[in-house]
Amino acid sequence: MPLSDYEDLFVGARLWGLELEPRYRVLAVTLELTEAAHPRDGVEDRRVQLLVHPVSTILASLRSVGEEGRRLHTFEDSQLVDVAAAVGGAEVTSPLFGRPEPRPGTWGPQFSLEGRSTAPDGTRHTLTIVVRTDDLELDLFARFDVMELKDPHGADLLA
Repeated sequence: MPLSDYEDLFVGARLWGLELEPRYRVLAVTLELTEAAHPRDGVEDRRVQLLVHPVSTILASLRSVGEEGRRLHTFEDSQLVDVAAAVGGAEVTSPLFGRPEPRPGTWGPQFSLEGRSTAPDGTRHTLTIVVRTDDLELDLFARFDVMELKDPHGADLLA
């Protein structure tokens, strides 16, 4: 099934976490789905973990917005947890899948985070996370091959 068929699950979802495991090239995205979009009826905890792997490319841009304009913040992949906490609960903009890789300068004068693997895999699909708060803008792009969606207990939601 094409990943675009899963887009409706993520409409109105809220971002609660991001983490990259560079050794295994897994990006974990914690989202809270809306009640209407959740694939299981009547669940109290609507959080899911979207796992994409192997990740071949990850690009991110974190910008603060203030009276002086936009300011780019650089960070390392180990700081993704903190970056997600800073925008925690912000609504994710759709579509998530199939967007092209952003060109240099699109999200700012440079990327806040840029990682590329020399491995030949991790190139089939793309994921783009876009969230906005009153004072922060986060854009994250990843190129990957496999998507998994897990409930808070680790059960597969796409099976």
